[in-house]
Amino acid sequence: MKLPPGRLLVIPVVLAVLGTPLSAQGSADWASCRMDSLATFNCARYYSGTVSLTSELRGTNLRQTYRVVATITLGQVRCQVNGTEVGAFEGPGMLVVEHASNMNSGGYGISVWCPDSAGTRPTRRNTPLIMVRDQRSANYAVLGGRDAHEHPDTDAANGLSGTETITWDLRRP
Repeated sequence: MKLPPGRLLVIPVVLAVLGTPLSAQGSADWASCRMDSLATFNCARYYSGTVSLTSELRGTNLRQTYRVVATITLGQVRCQVNGTEVGAFEGPGMLVVEHASNMNSGGYGISVWCPDSAGTRPTRRNTPLIMVRDQRSANYAVLGGRDAHEHPDTDAANGLSGTETITWDLRRP
């Protein structure tokens, strides 16, 4: 069977299109995000920067302050903790940066584990100390933001008020 010349041109074009990765197939830039003991799609190893929590609770004869700064270098975490109830200390931490897709943008979440006292290490069984949820980024290479909200222990009936502020600035070097 002999094909007309126009049909022969269709075959190379179809092969060229099928061989070219489409943008919907994902980005090789994030291909090494992987499942680990902390998350199903952890991209933390790509990031450097800081995530911090500042907390203040006030009441009659009460002023509690708490500040945690997690400094991240290519996914490795070092925590500085300072608070009226715990004192000041440093220790290792853990980080999860979950991307909602393997594209270059979309939803994400961040979880940071830091020690709760000097000389201890957090484990995956602990609840993350800092959690950032339901965020969106136009470019996963730069994740940044701020969330200021009422302190979870605020109790107007007992005269307790306060705030918590979480800030994050993570970048892919």
